[in-house]
Amino acid sequence: MKEKYIFRKIRQEEIPVMFDIIIGRMKWMDRVGIKQWNVTKYDEVYPVSYYEEKRKNGEVFVLEEIATGDISAAAVLKSEDERWDGVPDAGNTSAFYLHNFAVPPDKKGTGAVFLQLAEEYAKLQGKEYFRLDSADDNKKLEEYYTEKGYVAAGYCIDGLYTGILRQKKL
Repeated sequence: MKEKYIFRKIRQEEIPVMFDIIIGRMKWMDRVGIKQWNVTKYDEVYPVSYYEEKRKNGEVFVLEEIATGDISAAAVLKSEDERWDGVPDAGNTSAFYLHNFAVPPDKKGTGAVFLQLAEEYAKLQGKEYFRLDSADDNKKLEEYYTEKGYVAAGYCIDGLYTGILRQKKL
């Protein structure tokens, strides 16, 4: 399935598309009763200007559908993450940290493709780990990441958000 997509850095003109995906995901959370981005003022904490700054740093990536040119997933990949400061040995290893990961609700399965391609990219960049976090009260997402090989390594609190820090050895 991954051959249907291109994993690449976002273009400046695509930042509003990414932000629209995030807003769409927040509305979806309202509809299905998940309390995460939609109750933590996510769009205010991470406004369009945040993604523009991260793009300038080369940290925003998208999954582009080859046939249509549609953006099917987007995220920020950081080389450092202060949420991991208290985790033993985390600072002694090279990793990418996934943030602001969003998939349009109608693009089922593309999140898994994005993760796979992002992990491959991380290996090519010499990273030892791929790290992310998920809300501690979202059992479905916890099961999803566990199924993908991510193990819990600690916890974080960021404003109104409480998360489980997860990592996968590459």
